[in-house]
Order: sequence, then structure tokens, then C-alpha cells
Amino acid sequence: MTFSIVATDRSAQEVGFAIASCCWDAGQVCMAKAEVGAIASQAHGNLAFLPAFFDRLSAGDDPDAILAGFRANDDEIAQRQIGMITQAGAPVAFTGERCATWAGHVTGDDFACQGNTLVGSEVIDAMAEAFDRSNGALYERLCAALRAGDDAGGDVRGKQSARLLVAKRGFGQPGTDTFLDVRIEDHAEPVREIGRILGVGGTLLHIFGLLEQFEGAVQTDKPEILDRLHAYLDDKRDRRYLDWWESLGLAYHGIGRPDQAVAAFGVYLSINPAMADVLRDGAAKGVFPRDLAGALGLAD
Repeated sequence: MTFSIVATDRSAQEVGFAIASCCWDAGQVCMAKAEVGAIASQAHGNLAFLPAFFDRLSAGDDPDAILAGFRANDDEIAQRQIGMITQAGAPVAFTGERCATWAGHVTGDDFACQGNTLVGSEVIDAMAEAFDRSNGALYERLCAALRAGDDAGGDVRGKQSARLLVAKRGFGQPGTDTFLDVRIEDHAEPVREIGRILGVGGTLLHIFGLLEQFEGAVQTDKPEILDRLHAYLDDKRDRRYLDWWESLGLAYHGIGRPDQAVAAFGVYLSINPAMADVLRDGAAKGVFPRDLAGALGLAD
């Protein structure tokens, strides 16, 4: 009752999954851990397989041995479907003979695609082809695969939820290693909505990347990086980007470029004039540069 892909980008040390279904909370049947691997347990999924996969990897088992153990110890394995991949090894997939038609899987060097209750084999074939031929970051390739499966007909029963997750060591909230996690529930077009959100997310990731470059750059290279960020933000003058205009202005101020700092905050205030009071209050409390507030006409 689902189509999914588990995959890795070994060079970027990223691992993740993407999944869609006519059921609520499709993503509950998947799990990924940074620099370890990912698993999907679907059809009549056994969610106990998810933590067991990682426990057995930690104990030294490989995915073939783990699958053999699942098959030997689960009386309902014939109704299960499993896709597994590790950061270091080849993918492994399984489709029980009693899974709802159409059901099957395809594996490649860095992925396993699996699905059941689908319009036909073309769904999984399209996913595998899209992942293989697409370029870019892992999340972009996962999205391409999910979109291809959806465009090929997807779940024969309909659509309701989708999820895409990428894990990468050191990213996300402390202790999570969640680079990106997008969940869509109760939506007429959940896969397309994931694509739309990732379009915005990709913009933010580009901004993060430039700011990360700025933080790690030598002083002489910092103005050029900020100029690139300024050019990238120039057509993004709405409230969703307000904080990034603030970051740009403060960064310019920090490297001694007052004119550019004032210009950035000029855009910031044009986006939301109410922030003038916030900046004025910040200057009074010593958390916003007083000289910059004065240049913006906000000094008391």
C-alpha cells in the first residue's frame, strides 16, 4: 500500500528515504540513521524491523543476514515488504509472495525501490530510472524518484501522505543528525507538495551554504561571499526571507562595510516596517549595534 526508496550518497555521507501512500503517516514505516543506513518495512509492515535493523548492524550483521533473520522469525513475512541499505554496502530488498498486487522491488548501486498495491511495475521502474539519471544532492534525487513513481500512477488506491528524510552527521537539532525531514499528511497531491516545499528548502540550504562559507573564510574573501549572498537574496523580498536580510546586514557590519549593512537593513525594513521598533529596542538593550541603528535613523 506504498511506494518507497531508501538510498545513500556515499561521497556526501548522506542516507535517507522517500515514501508515499494513500494511508496516513506513510513515513512511520521508514527509518534512517546518519552514516549507518536506512530501512523501509511496508505492506503489512512490521515496525519492529526498524530498530532491529540498526541493532543488528551494530552487532556486526550485514543486511543479507538481517533479512534472513527477519524471514526466519516472522510468521507473516509473506505479507511484508522490506528495503534496506547501509552507508558502506549494497542494498537488499524483499517482497513477500502474499503482498497485494502489484508488488515488487528494484535495487541499484545506491538504492532500493519497493512498492505494493501499485498500478503496475512501471511505478518502481520509473523511480529507479529517475534516481539513477538525476543529479544533485540526495534529497533532490529522492524527490525525483518519488515524483516519477507518482507520475507513473503510484498507489492504485489513491494519495494521502508522503515523507522525505535525509540524515547526515552533525546536521539538524543537536543529537538528531536530521539534515532534512519533510512530511505531508492528508493532502490531495502529497508528492507534489513535497517538491514545492523542497523548492523553498533548497533556497534556504543555498543561503545556509553561503553563510557557512562566510564563517569559514579568511577575512579578505568574506566581502565577495556576502556580495554573492546579496545577489542571491535580491529577488527574495518577502517575509519568509526577513531573517536572512538581517543576517546579511549584520555580517556586512561585522566586516566593516557600513554602507552595505545599511542597504541590507533598508530592504529588511521595507519588507516589514514594524521591525524598526524591534531594532530600536535591540539597540537600547545592547543586542543590536548602536552605530548601525543610528545610521538607519533608529537611535533614540
